[in-house]
Amino acid sequence: MNKYEIGLDKINAYRDHWSKDVQGHLVSNALSRNLMDELVMSRNAKEELPFTFSIDYDSDGVCDQMASERCWSFTYINIARYNVKKALNIAERNFQMSHAYIYFYDQLEKSNQFLNKVIKTADRPLLDKVVQKFLSRPISDYGYFGFIPLAEKYGMVPKSAYPDSLIVQATMPMTRILSMKLRHSAKVLRDAYGNGKTIDELIAMKDGILQDIYGILCRFLGEPPKVFDFEFKDRNGQYHCLKDQTPLQFMKDYCGLDFDNLIEVDYLPNSRYEFNKMYYYTDFPEDGPQYDSRPRLNMDIADIKKAAVEMLKNGEMVIFGSDPRMFASKKYGYMDQKLFDYESFFGTELMMEKPYSHDYKWTVGTHMMLFNGVNLDGNGNPDRWKVQNSYGQAMGIDGHYVMSDEWFDMFIDGATLDKRFIPAEILACLDKEPVPISD
Repeated sequence: MNKYEIGLDKINAYRDHWSKDVQGHLVSNALSRNLMDELVMSRNAKEELPFTFSIDYDSDGVCDQMASERCWSFTYINIARYNVKKALNIAERNFQMSHAYIYFYDQLEKSNQFLNKVIKTADRPLLDKVVQKFLSRPISDYGYFGFIPLAEKYGMVPKSAYPDSLIVQATMPMTRILSMKLRHSAKVLRDAYGNGKTIDELIAMKDGILQDIYGILCRFLGEPPKVFDFEFKDRNGQYHCLKDQTPLQFMKDYCGLDFDNLIEVDYLPNSRYEFNKMYYYTDFPEDGPQYDSRPRLNMDIADIKKAAVEMLKNGEMVIFGSDPRMFASKKYGYMDQKLFDYESFFGTELMMEKPYSHDYKWTVGTHMMLFNGVNLDGNGNPDRWKVQNSYGQAMGIDGHYVMSDEWFDMFIDGATLDKRFIPAEILACLDKEPVPISD
């Protein structure tokens, strides 16, 4: 028998060990009729994590990204709608900005990004690992392109100017059609290169493909407006109409997002990356940072936390990325690394500490949300955080989590911070050459 196989004698030993595991049998009986997290969740969560905060911002309703991966845009748009409502004194309780508008251009830009990779690798074999990597998932909702470059280029609009189509409730059919078109186009471009077309000729061909993709997006989402009128009533009952607004001008005038002062930071605590240095992700490190591989600052979690507290103190909500699959209850709205005692329940070691939890992918950032409150103790230190999610009012505590400060340390993996609240010695690294990361 191969030494790597499980022998039948081992199976018999496992059976014997299980037969004597009294607690394991009790757990098995319970799991056969109950959800795991309901059984293992700490009964003390509500008293240990009260939903009250010394700094607290009214969420004014919670948006719902539904069956999509658009959390990255919902975070920024939640801040924008809060600022627009404040700037214009809008009376509407659950005023909304358009998520579909940014989504349209996100999908168009990602399509262009994919086609550029096809052209750049046209001389490589089809089975080259980089080629196969981007062919495996030509496009998605996930925010690898980034909200800031999209908003700076295309602006933002109220939802009344570009309302949702049904497809945004479950975006997979659109993703499937776009993926079909992009893979088909990859073959067309590669075949053309094989038949002697130059790179410049492939780029010219790409324009026709993007024209077709624009049409696909218009079929699903409708065409985004170039100019719009915005009608609303203020809190005094007065009617207003802002005529002939462009998306860029509307964003600059009312959305209150100072992109010049915002910086996206990561928390990469593993041995490969140093804190207070700039990195960027790319499949083509020889090209340097491009529009689709913007440099990001690697900051220690303690420094991220300090900046987040200062932003909240000064009236700014904070976008962050984390792994809410870990030790979080979406149903009840709690995030605490002591929330579930899985080790006692399953009778085995499961927990990992930093930096190994990152090195071994035990925790991986999967979702972006928004801090819109924090509770500071008598010494001015945070002990719990108010988190606004984007899965509707029914999730958690009226669409929110309450997060322990320990969970912040363990599962936060990045944030969007205002440079004004980052120490000067850390900001100095922004002027240094960023280092590429190729995964």
